[in-house]
Formats: sequence, C-alpha cells, structure tokens
Amino acid sequence: MKKLASRAAAVAAVAALSGACVAPASAMEYGEHAPDNAESRTVASLRIGRVGNFGDCTGTLVAPQWVLTARHCLESVSNEGTQARIAGTVYDADSWSLSPVMDAGLLHLTRPVEGVEPAKLADSMPAQGDEGNLYGWSSSSLMARKGQLPVARMRVREILAGPGAGGGAGAPHVEGPGGGEGAGGGAGAPQILRGDGSMPEPGSPAPGAEAPSPDGVESVPADIAMGGGEVAADGAGGVMPKIVGGILEAESLTRAAMQGGDSGAPFFVGGKLAGLATAGTANGDPDLPSPTAAITTLSDAKSWIQDITSGRDTSSVLTADTTPAPPKTPQTSADYVGRYLAVAAAGLVLAIALGWVARRRA
Repeated sequence: MKKLASRAAAVAAVAALSGACVAPASAMEYGEHAPDNAESRTVASLRIGRVGNFGDCTGTLVAPQWVLTARHCLESVSNEGTQARIAGTVYDADSWSLSPVMDAGLLHLTRPVEGVEPAKLADSMPAQGDEGNLYGWSSSSLMARKGQLPVARMRVREILAGPGAGGGAGAPHVEGPGGGEGAGGGAGAPQILRGDGSMPEPGSPAPGAEAPSPDGVESVPADIAMGGGEVAADGAGGVMPKIVGGILEAESLTRAAMQGGDSGAPFFVGGKLAGLATAGTANGDPDLPSPTAAITTLSDAKSWIQDITSGRDTSSVLTADTTPAPPKTPQTSADYVGRYLAVAAAGLVLAIALGWVARRRA
C-alpha cells in the first residue's frame, strides 16, 4: 500500500508539473492509423506558443473558427503564436478562452476552417461500459510523427466524478461563463490529479480497481490517482471551484496506450464528441505507457462552448495582451549569489583553520 501511495503521489506531481511544461495527458502509443472520416477530420494538432511544436497538444474543431482542447495546454506558457493544423492545413490562433470549472479551453482561429464539418457535442455523459474512439496527435507518437493520426478504441471503465460516480447521485449544478452550465472543477493541466482528495484541474474520485498494465508498469487505482476539490489554477493565482462535472476513466481495448505528450485528445462516442483526454492514470511517470486515461466529459460544458463560439460571451475571451503572464521559472542559484558566497567564505575559513590545527598536531 505504501508503494501504491507513492505511485499516486508521483501521478499528482506529474499533474502539477504538466501545468508548467505543457505535456500532458497522452499520446497514442501502438494506436491504429485512423481512417479518414467525419471524426478524424476534426482532430487538430496544436503547436502551443512561438517555441512550441505541432503535437504539443491535441484539439477538436467544434465551430468553424474554434478548436477545443485541454485547459492546461493553454495556461502554462504564452499562447501568442499558437497554431492548429487541421486536415493538413495550418491556422493561426489569435485568442482563447479557459473554462472556469473544468479542464477545457477554446482556441480562436484567425480564419474559418473550410472543408471540415465541426464535431457535434454529446448531449449526455457516457455510461460505464460505453465504447468510443480516442484520437491523439502527440509528437511522442512515432505514427503521428509520420503524419498518420493514431486512434485507440476505448471503453468507459469507471465514472470517477459526476452522475453515477461511486454509485452516488448526480453532481450539483455549477454556473459557467456567460451564465451557462459548466462541468465542475478546477482547470486542467496535464495535470493529472491529486491523490489527496483534490484534483488539480480535473475531477473527483471514486472507488476503482487497478487497470491492466503493460509489462513493467504498475497500475494505480483510479480512486487514488484522481481526486476532487479546490485548486489554485487560474492565471491570477485564484482558486478553482471543486469539480462537479463528469470525469471518466477509459481503458484501451487494444495494445494502444497513453504516453506523455498529448492532452486534449477527443473522445468520440456514437459519433459525437463526448470528452477530452486530461491525463493517463496507470502510473506516475508520463514517459511510461498508460492503458487507461482520465477523460473530462463535455456535456455539461455545452452551454459554455456555445456561448463562446457564438460570440454571446466575449468578456471571457483572452488575447496575448489580456492574458496573465505564465508562472515564472523556478528560482536558480543566481537568486542566492550573496548567500552562496557567504557559505563558501565560511567553508574556506573552516578549511584553513582545520589545516592549521593539523599542522600543529603534526
């Protein structure tokens, strides 16, 4: 149990760190080549910021000029210069919006996407046992680097938060931006999740069994890997409300596994966009394959998405000029030069004194 708890702590640490380095949830390792269809054509490969690379995160076209992705992809670095590649064409992004209650964010493109029908949002949350397709453009995937979109067939194994979680009743209502409903919770950040009962950007816990894992990978039960509660997440250092929307754990039905490098991957059920990938849940190391993933569901976010994409809510849309600066880099030794010089001087004096005593005794 102690070993399992340490694994859970590692998962939580990955979640927190992911907010600082845009790496989140997962790439489709050993996924199959996605066919050209209505689902796959909406999947976007995202390059976050001017110094990013395509495959930093994955998104989904939900309106002619709007791409939906994970919130944590858009709040850890400067988004200025962000681009989306959809159906082989590159589009520039000029603004974005972050859900205040879940791991979801929207990117506005400078021009409409032509020749691609935006994905339709699911009206309800998938149930345990439902199957769907998860697509991911992560640059960690060899297939994706060859220009082939990977897809994995997934099954909902457990409801971690929201209606049906742990056999409980539905979650309370939460207001989203523009008065719409929001799926509960703290922002996202390949933020995987906290094992202390609070989920940094994505959801809340429920009893769970260990997932089947690839050789050499220890599984962490979903109820330990995921949590629910308040979390400091917005750019201004505020506290996000407790997540009350749906969070699922989905398991791969094939050899496909999640691997660090792709967050926001769309989860389609019955041809509709039901959720997006927030984090892998099988282990605490983002570089190890994970056969299970935490999926943030989107039915509760439908009103928020429609408010933003229709233009009804413009106050929640940010630009490079109105977005708070991303977290500063950790302090380095340069911040403590005076202190280190004092310690070095004291050490030198001590060394001289010890040498003098040694010579006296000799």
